[in-house]
Amino acid sequence: MKLLRKVNNLTQLELAEELFISYQLVSKWERGVSEPTADMMFTIIEKYNLTIDYFFDSSSDDQREKEIAIILQAFKQSMVESPSKRPSFAKIAQLANKSQVEIEKHFSTFEDLIYGFINCVDQDIVCRIEHKIVKGASIEAIFIDDLAPILYEKHFALNLLYTRPYISEVWKKFITSRYKQIILQNFDMDKSDSLTVEYIVSIFTVMVSVWMSSENPESLERFQTRIKRMSRDQIDQWFPAKTKNFDEE
Repeated sequence: MKLLRKVNNLTQLELAEELFISYQLVSKWERGVSEPTADMMFTIIEKYNLTIDYFFDSSSDDQREKEIAIILQAFKQSMVESPSKRPSFAKIAQLANKSQVEIEKHFSTFEDLIYGFINCVDQDIVCRIEHKIVKGASIEAIFIDDLAPILYEKHFALNLLYTRPYISEVWKKFITSRYKQIILQNFDMDKSDSLTVEYIVSIFTVMVSVWMSSENPESLERFQTRIKRMSRDQIDQWFPAKTKNFDEE
């Protein structure tokens, strides 16, 4: 947080004002007394155009990565067993076959777990479709032919994200911001027409939310047909794909 503030030439008070919080809270973040909520982390990422994993420790130690993977898998299982109430660290530790101290070494708060889990799910999805976007495919084709199959494949995890109240609102806010970011960065459009972006992102997010919130979602083929029928080529008219070629860069 201190690095972010310095790079943007902001005082603690100025950063606090931009985020609509108290400067005392910014001070606590920088001193490690407290941490931003997952919701605030994604707000900061969007506002300052940061990478999605900005707040995530990206060190490449193999043992550390294995431990985090085990913990996040246990967190996912704990959400299965806790439909309405956030699972305790004790429960997650039990499922991970680790002590609470070991869990807190990587995730000191429940908000850290939320952020880590969302980041993990998102990175896997985006990495698998990013090259399609760069190569200039249309937004409708990417959504129907590339993104939808991945979402269907990940239905189990996404269903948890959309249906667990202690994580769903953060996830919905994050994914809305994420789609906006992808569209604005990769498709030619009138930048002043921000309302169009809002409309199209709302269409995508609502349809995916309804689809993935179901325990038994309709088949991928039916969902793809539904999207094609509803779009009627309007999406491509609004968002012509960029013509840049990935192989030439």
